[in-house]
Amino acid sequence: MGHLDVDRFRQVLRDMLETLNGQSRDTLDVLAREVAAFADVADRATAESDRHLTILMRERDRQLIGEINEALARVKDGDYGICQECGEEIGLARLRAQPTATLCVHCKSMLEEMGRPYMVAARGETAFLEE
Repeated sequence: MGHLDVDRFRQVLRDMLETLNGQSRDTLDVLAREVAAFADVADRATAESDRHLTILMRERDRQLIGEINEALARVKDGDYGICQECGEEIGLARLRAQPTATLCVHCKSMLEEMGRPYMVAARGETAFLEE
């Protein structure tokens, strides 16, 4: 991948990180200011459900922040855009769609076909088991 492409993806990743961090700060501010006085049980249940959904969304964002930080580390190490399974370049279309991608389309497809129970947990080993 060319130098300009990596710089563009670095900026995309940084922008994503800034957006997610801003959303997290905003959510914390809203949750901290929330006053829990409800007229009836139904209102309280709705508020608790909304709060739970918000927390789940922020947890998903927290995981994505970790993926973004890992992608930025790969940029720094010169490994960004290289499939961690086969060592081939990850296509630009895939990286545009998923800037944190670690697998090329082919390897990701194989992984999804095989399902998670067939993955090897240890890092550094192949993610696919031989049949």
